Amino acid sequence: MLKRIFIFLMTLMLFTACAFAEEWTYLGRYMAKNDLFYLHTTDALILNHLFPYNSKSAESHQQYDVYYFHDHSKDVYEVTEAYNSISIPINAKIVPLNIYGKPMISDGVFCGQIFSDVIIQNAGIFEVRPTAFFITDSSTNKEIFRAAGEMQGQALYADTAAAKIVEITGPHKGWKSPIQGVPLSMLQQH
Repeated sequence: MLKRIFIFLMTLMLFTACAFAEEWTYLGRYMAKNDLFYLHTTDALILNHLFPYNSKSAESHQQYDVYYFHDHSKDVYEVTEAYNSISIPINAKIVPLNIYGKPMISDGVFCGQIFSDVIIQNAGIFEVRPTAFFITDSSTNKEIFRAAGEMQGQALYADTAAAKIVEITGPHKGWKSPIQGVPLSMLQQH
């Protein structure tokens, strides 16, 4: 039990330190469909729910600028008799934009900068598993929301910000083939 707590704390420290990395790379403009009953800014899996910006959908979607940091030194590749496994840590900064495409500068969770630390790993299919997630107030940079620890993951979706980051930062340690997400059409019921 103490070993698990120690590993959790070390992992949390590692990913929290990386979330403040100054070497952000701009990924692009992404969007998520507006939904009155679902708040994207507190979605720990937001990287897997952001799709490339499309000006035709601007009125019905919230826009975000997405930045990422990935260092191959933290990729973990493991081979056993039973399986080959890879874990790829990614840190992202997600900036909500107003209707004019400018960063929202206001206080509160709805307009804050989102920092999302995830691990992309294979578990039959590739999945996204959040490890830390927090929001800073865009006007004061004060942390206003935090979640960390073991969180529910989900299949890596194709064409999302998470899939694009893992694609353009590849190839990854020991894993020569491209890492791709599952097309949403495969998951939808007919």
